[in-house]
Amino acid sequence: MTVIPASQLSLMRKHRELKRSVDECQWHKLLKLEADLCLEINAAVTDPARSPKALMTELGGVIKLYREMSDICATRLQQHPM
Repeated sequence: MTVIPASQLSLMRKHRELKRSVDECQWHKLLKLEADLCLEINAAVTDPARSPKALMTELGGVIKLYREMSDICATRLQQHPM
């Protein structure tokens, strides 16, 4: 059984919070959450107790979320061109 360090658990919580904001279209929260997420990523990556496998899985989820956010922006741009 792998023990997940606190830095990675914090990253997971921030990732879920950002995803929830995207799912609920709470765009006003994204800037702060994204900055917080970057700090959590840095902490998890530099944590000597990190679990590389769990960290890579979580980072894959973060990348997937950014891809979803990009798709949402592209769709909105097509529906409402500048």
